[in-house]
Amino acid sequence: MSGSPGQVVSEVGKRLAQPRLGKDALVKLLKVTQAESALSELSQSSSLHDALRPLSKSLVQNTLLSHKDKDVRLLVAVCFIEVMRILAPDPPFTDEIFKEIFRLFISEFSRLADIGSPYLTRRMKILENVAALRCSVIMVDTGCQDLVLDMAKIFFSAAKQGLQQCVHQAMLSIMTQILNEKVTQPLLDVIFRNLVKEDKGGAHKLAVDIIQNCAEKLEHIVRIFLTSCILSKDAPVNEHRKLHHKIILEIFQCAPQMLFAVIPCLTHELLSDQVDIRLEAVHLIGKLLVFSNLRFGQENQILFTEFLKRFSDKSAEVRIAAIDAAKACYIAASSGNVAQKVLKSLEGRLLDFDDKVRIRAVYAVCDLAKSNLSSFPSELILQAAERLRDKKISVRKNVMHKLVELYRDYCEKCSKGTAAINTHYEQIPAKLIVLCFDKDCESFRPHNMGLIFAEELFPSPLSPKERAMHWVEFFSYFKSQHVKALHAIFSQKRRLQLELQAYLSLRAKKDSFLKRIGNKHQIYSFCKELSTKLSHSLFNWEMICAILEVLFSCRNELTHYAESACDLLLLVAMVFPSLFRGSEEYLLKLFSEDSVLINEKSLQMLAYLAKSPCKLSINFSSDVYLLLEQKCIEGTRAESKYAISAIASLIQSPDDKKFAKLCKKVVGGLHDNHNIPTLLQSLGLILEYSPSMYTSYDDQFINFVQRVFVSPEFVSTPELSPSNENSACSFSCKLKIYCLKALVKSCLPTTTARDRIENFFKMLLDIIREEFTPITIWFVFFCFLTLF
Repeated sequence: MSGSPGQVVSEVGKRLAQPRLGKDALVKLLKVTQAESALSELSQSSSLHDALRPLSKSLVQNTLLSHKDKDVRLLVAVCFIEVMRILAPDPPFTDEIFKEIFRLFISEFSRLADIGSPYLTRRMKILENVAALRCSVIMVDTGCQDLVLDMAKIFFSAAKQGLQQCVHQAMLSIMTQILNEKVTQPLLDVIFRNLVKEDKGGAHKLAVDIIQNCAEKLEHIVRIFLTSCILSKDAPVNEHRKLHHKIILEIFQCAPQMLFAVIPCLTHELLSDQVDIRLEAVHLIGKLLVFSNLRFGQENQILFTEFLKRFSDKSAEVRIAAIDAAKACYIAASSGNVAQKVLKSLEGRLLDFDDKVRIRAVYAVCDLAKSNLSSFPSELILQAAERLRDKKISVRKNVMHKLVELYRDYCEKCSKGTAAINTHYEQIPAKLIVLCFDKDCESFRPHNMGLIFAEELFPSPLSPKERAMHWVEFFSYFKSQHVKALHAIFSQKRRLQLELQAYLSLRAKKDSFLKRIGNKHQIYSFCKELSTKLSHSLFNWEMICAILEVLFSCRNELTHYAESACDLLLLVAMVFPSLFRGSEEYLLKLFSEDSVLINEKSLQMLAYLAKSPCKLSINFSSDVYLLLEQKCIEGTRAESKYAISAIASLIQSPDDKKFAKLCKKVVGGLHDNHNIPTLLQSLGLILEYSPSMYTSYDDQFINFVQRVFVSPEFVSTPELSPSNENSACSFSCKLKIYCLKALVKSCLPTTTARDRIENFFKMLLDIIREEFTPITIWFVFFCFLTLF
């Protein structure tokens, strides 16, 4: 069809007026080659009114507006929107016709979600023109509220599927125009319904954008609605009245200024006499605090103060909700006055009178500590650990498992380098191990606590060296009761090993055996637990080597770590000396040269290892012997005691030449009046272990003892140097006691005691006849009784 676009449109309008046109004819006239193409070429102009009159009249025919074919209806809608564009702002349609036109448009909008349709471009064009021409204002003016609601629902439904940005903007523009003209509760309900959807997709985004665009316009009606939901208990309950907390939460995130007058009303819910209302209010305020990074608490002081009071609410359910809220708040922001108040309130719940609340408080504290080990107040962890002494068994069990989980996480982060050694966290095992004394619960028995320390306390990938480091660290906080508990665990494990030697071969073949019997076999669990109890999973030789290696590297400095390591090794040596097999190299290095670590405890450990049934492959090198010999002469009495014990266990026989040389040096030192208490201790022990030495030095020894008892004054030693007159008397008494002790030990060996006992009795009687202090006389009698 030739001619200008206006002529073409006029001619098409006349042809459309012909009766009984078929679908093909209608499509041909309305499609791009005819009306649609011509209309798109026309610009907006009121002078085209006459040219478009035939087409306008033809389009409003009922047969076209309600045509059964969807293709025809789409093309009719395209032509209508083009006519409205060209003749804007005064298109030649009545209100009734407008309603039908809008109904036609809305039916096409419902198919916008079909992004694969070849007609999607035409539908998008209709939508964009409706937004640009502000057709929604005409809809409101003509009273088409039902159509407005339908269109809003269709928009949100289509938005769920995901739309192009231009389509989203057009829908947003249309909804904004409608709300700026008139806000109705039904339309607001549609927006709210999509605002609170769990699925945060396109529909939710459209609702959020609408709220943000129309915040000022919506503020009044939203305030009335939400305030009514909060304050009016007797108001009829509808779908959105039940969801008003979700609505508040969503609006707070996108347009918080709309809630300025609503937020204070939430205090009413916190003070409600209904538990469920207070509970929901606590949940809501907790989320508001989280989303604002706790600024909400600073901006709403009265409400926040009332929120903190819910930590002591009469309902345990509300208190638990407050604890959960506190946990989320502190994770969101751990600094500031609000965070500290929240944490203080949480701390108070550790002593709640309800056991469920106490458990939840401990869980919250441990979870917060795990979330940020470095910044969380470590003292609060120790307060939570005090619940291990709770009167309720259920609380103690839950706290134990949570603290084990926390310590395991702490060890894992230390291993990765994201956390450093923390003294407060290292005190957790000390708190845990005292549960061994709890006789009310089977789970706390030593054998079960041993399993927890072996299998749950540390992450499974943690190396023996790292495990040893943590063992030494937390062992440094062990007091006598903790050592006693650990000794009980070790002793039970050792006893089980000794009594079940027949199962040791089964332990070595554990994997193949368990595989053979299958994990569903009735004794599978028993065998698995038995093998764990028999094994050295709690403490092994690799950890011993790791500790000795660290000790050797810091042998010239007596640190807190080194002292703790020595204490721990001594305890292990007393119960499990076999664990030191494989560490002989480190032991030799450690004892081959003098250092601050060669003290009473380390020598005691060596003595235990030397005399243990499981022989260690320790080569008694000259370096080690010289060090032990030095301790026998220049060390303390305790050091000489364990040094002699180690020498006696490590040499081949009591008549070894090393004992003879050592005895000669000790006796020579007595004549030099040097470190006499230690020399007397060493001499007595040498004569006890090697009776043959007595005949060589008995005269010199007896003469020295007599000289000590007869002489009114005796030379002091640095160890017992008198600082005043009273201490001088004390030194004299002690020195005589040391002499008697050495004499008694020299007579103890049963093989030669009979030959010397008569002379010893005579000496004792001579001493008793002298005028000595009562303390000395009583000790002489004690020595006399010891021989029998």
